[in-house]
Amino acid sequence: MEALPVDPRDVVQREIEPVYRVTFWMQPSDGSGAHSWEWRISGADDVFGVIAWAELKREGRSYEMFVEQPVHALPSGAGVRLVRLSGFNPTRSDRAAQTVAFRLGSGQPGPS
Repeated sequence: MEALPVDPRDVVQREIEPVYRVTFWMQPSDGSGAHSWEWRISGADDVFGVIAWAELKREGRSYEMFVEQPVHALPSGAGVRLVRLSGFNPTRSDRAAQTVAFRLGSGQPGPS
């Protein structure tokens, strides 16, 4: 990870009420492939509300969380780009992305 100061004047647009997506993953014990359940969340106060919702609904499953970014210049019309915020996708062969747990209300990484 690298953290550098940034000039805030490069921001051209802010999304005050983003739309999130949460994908829950279940990896069967027989290794037959992962199953996913995908949810679209709007109207959340902030990302911590989405994390709290996902933690309540996970039921032993892992999850990935994304924020939607509209894309209009596609050959097929409009769509969305998903920007990954956290989580783990068991179907990916590169295991570089691991889940980060947050202590709710603190905004700081902490023990899960």
